[in-house]
Amino acid sequence: MSSNARPAPGAAETSTPTMQRAVVEPRGAVHVEEATVPVPGPGQALVRSTLVGICGSDTHALAGHHPFLQQPYAPGHEATGIVEATAPDASRFAVGQRVLLKPNVPCGACLNCEAGRTNACESLTWIGCDPSRHWSGAMGEYFVAPESNLFPIPDGLDDRTAVLVECLGTPVHAARIAGDLTGARVAVLGAGTIGVLCVLAALNAGADVVVSTDLDPAKLDRAVRFGARAGVLASSTDLVDQVRTHLGRPADVVFDCVANERSLAQGVDLLRRAGTLLVVGVPPAPAVVNLPPVQDWGLRLQGCAAYTEGDIQTAIDMAVAGQIPADDIISAVYPLREVSTAFHQAATDSSGKVLVVPSP
Repeated sequence: MSSNARPAPGAAETSTPTMQRAVVEPRGAVHVEEATVPVPGPGQALVRSTLVGICGSDTHALAGHHPFLQQPYAPGHEATGIVEATAPDASRFAVGQRVLLKPNVPCGACLNCEAGRTNACESLTWIGCDPSRHWSGAMGEYFVAPESNLFPIPDGLDDRTAVLVECLGTPVHAARIAGDLTGARVAVLGAGTIGVLCVLAALNAGADVVVSTDLDPAKLDRAVRFGARAGVLASSTDLVDQVRTHLGRPADVVFDCVANERSLAQGVDLLRRAGTLLVVGVPPAPAVVNLPPVQDWGLRLQGCAAYTEGDIQTAIDMAVAGQIPADDIISAVYPLREVSTAFHQAATDSSGKVLVVPSP
């Protein structure tokens, strides 16, 4: 056990080791609590966290707007770390090895898992998104995970880039299930972290032209730096005409990273007949969709949830190839003791990724 794992104050050295971890509490509070260092079970590894990202899902849950993630919970599902210990039957990783986390844990036995759709597991659980606290989130000094949920960080790939692989996994998954994007014209609604990563994922999958929309001109500028042909203000009354002009024709595919009623309506209007609208963002509430064109134009409305193991590997390959501009994505890094401030910044400014350093 690392020297970072320490006995409870006033206890003997033989006492159960404890650690510090973040907790999201009801009424929008985030604090650091003392907790027992988790012990890896069969097939699991104990990982010392090195970097952890704050996701839009975290800020939505903090505000009480997430449809599925309820408070209180121990956050941290975008993480890198170092293997500290393994269960006797776990042999994939050596102690001291750098790893990154794929936080969605499938059962491996349901119909979807057997079909390779582990992201749609009927019994899916999440490290860092679990109000039951069965899994301790990675936004603490240590966390445990099944070995199958850990991926080695390739030599030469720094942690600041590796911690963004999980974020990229969702856009990679969306681009894959969109169908063949070779030569496609793509619109991405929303230019926050997931939105600009959707630009990268679509281009990596072969899209010919990508156009981004957002309410923030600075985010649109970043999307263009990432490869979008143009950025269009989402408040524009002629948004559909502008986007179609930049695309050269109606969109083949729309990635909706906003996922509210207005953006869904924009997505439908932007598509060509037989086009595909992918709901990538987490909807804050139920929304009405304009069904007549969905039916009459033969549109495909596709939900996008998380990623599979293959999607994470594709994201790692993109990272190794230098396709994740980490310095243009990461906006701030805070120590664990300042996690409340980190969450506040992430919730009030979605222009960049906020990271937390859990270990002292």
